[in-house]
Amino acid sequence: MKKPSLLVIIVLSLLLFACATGKPEKHVPRHLSAGSKQMNKGIEWYQKGCYRKSLEYFFRAYELNSASDISDGVAMSLNNIGTVYRIIGDYDEAIPFFDEAYTIYSDLNNQSEAVKALSNKAATFICMEKLDEAKQVIEETLQMLPAKGNKALLIPVLQNKGVLLTKQGSYEAAEEVLANCLDQTDSLDPLGMASLHFAFGNLMLKTERPVDAIASFEKALLIDRELGFYKGMADDLLCMGLAYTRLGQDENAVKSFKRSIKIFALIDQAKEVHDTMKHLREAAQGAGLDISVTEAFIERWRQGKLYESPCRD
Repeated sequence: MKKPSLLVIIVLSLLLFACATGKPEKHVPRHLSAGSKQMNKGIEWYQKGCYRKSLEYFFRAYELNSASDISDGVAMSLNNIGTVYRIIGDYDEAIPFFDEAYTIYSDLNNQSEAVKALSNKAATFICMEKLDEAKQVIEETLQMLPAKGNKALLIPVLQNKGVLLTKQGSYEAAEEVLANCLDQTDSLDPLGMASLHFAFGNLMLKTERPVDAIASFEKALLIDRELGFYKGMADDLLCMGLAYTRLGQDENAVKSFKRSIKIFALIDQAKEVHDTMKHLREAAQGAGLDISVTEAFIERWRQGKLYESPCRD
């Protein structure tokens, strides 16, 4: 299932400048931009949901930026590595990377990126069910930001707070926080908007409002599909299936689970495939539907017998 808070990754841009006076163009040595190129490749894989592939390039970017003493590139690499570890479930691995990124960004007086590192750390604590630690980090982060400050930075932090409140069972407070965030989505990038819609849909599911949940997951799905974010699409469809199950609409649930599990299988998300297959079989049994074709393809892909994969070079 999708993690509540997804990282908005900023692509480094190393520009070449030329004076309008006709002076020779100033070139950046090729090796100084090598880290940025590896970062961009990692971002491309990340945006597809091919996390283990993206991790390789983020490590390369870290090494190249370290060699060239590009501190912001080093911090960005660390932040991105931590984010990937969080998403693939290696939570204990993720925390030190966020701490190191935060330290470097703080030394650079880059408050906005320092806030993102802390926000990612809070999201990781939520995934670890360390809710007291998450609350502490969120409060620390909010103190760094004025209430009427940069909404693009503030809303993801508040989203984490809403997800935390959901985990704590404080559903009314969570809805107030997340609804307030949804009223300000014009300040978010598309990936942030999809994450927010997903978080609200999950709250609707928790509070037994499956119709509202489906509406939110559909909004997230529309954005994730436009972005080509495979993992996001699979998560959205999985949760839509769960919502249809709550409504007793097993046939619609089967349709959503089938779409979800195929994406999970094609991007090699083994645990998600296993979990989704259980839901799919239960819903198919309830609806009296034959899912043998889907099962055959999933088994074929599980064995590596596939011609195309989004996570291949």
